[in-house]
Amino acid sequence: MSRSSTKLSGKRVLVTRPAHQSAQFAQMLREAGADPVLAPTIQLVPPDDRAAAEQAAAHAARYAWVVFTSANGVRVFFEHLQARREDARAFGNAKIAAIGIKTSQALLERSVYADLVPQSYVAEDLAGALIAASKPGEPILIYRAEEARDVLPVRLREAGREVDVVAAYKTVFTDDPQFAPKVASCDILTFTSASTVRGFVHNLHGAAAAEHAAAGKIVACIGPITADEARKCGLDVTATADEFTADGLLAALETVTPA
Repeated sequence: MSRSSTKLSGKRVLVTRPAHQSAQFAQMLREAGADPVLAPTIQLVPPDDRAAAEQAAAHAARYAWVVFTSANGVRVFFEHLQARREDARAFGNAKIAAIGIKTSQALLERSVYADLVPQSYVAEDLAGALIAASKPGEPILIYRAEEARDVLPVRLREAGREVDVVAAYKTVFTDDPQFAPKVASCDILTFTSASTVRGFVHNLHGAAAAEHAAAGKIVACIGPITADEARKCGLDVTATADEFTADGLLAALETVTPA
């Protein structure tokens, strides 16, 4: 997409995703003529029980299914394998499920093909697909963020699956003393997870201030869970991506941004 053909030309766009994940989206915005403003509201750190995360990776072959709910979980899993001088053979005969295209791509980069990727990249659809693909009593490992929603394990257990939930990492807020001026300078605010929304509110010291800071700006969310969190925090969501990826978020911005 050329700069001359995009409605984003000259727009300043707040990018709230973690610093280690922001470069690609920022480059996409630049190619669309926008000016990305990097303002990560969260960062990823080791979970409270790091030993459990390490042991789950080491014993993945015990499970019928290993489920990854983010590319970050894939990255951490393989870091633990590499520390043990192991590789994808650690999965044994376990099948692999990934919640979306970015997670499946992260696996593919490590020469692992996901056996199951749901049509929609939300826990509810992944639960339904896993129930259809597995059998009652089968052991399933869910390798995820420490603070993730419990929809997936709850539904699997209700369907008779044996589920172990292991935190690969946890999300904590960043503190940016220049955050409020960055927000004020932007035309568009983007959020790629519910955690980035909560981090936005944290950096603005409360929902009332966050709502005020977002007033009159385009607010774009990567999917319905993120959009729901934004609305709970008082933000007026302008656009929600149809495809829950950075590409989908950019496409949604192109649709709602006035020329």
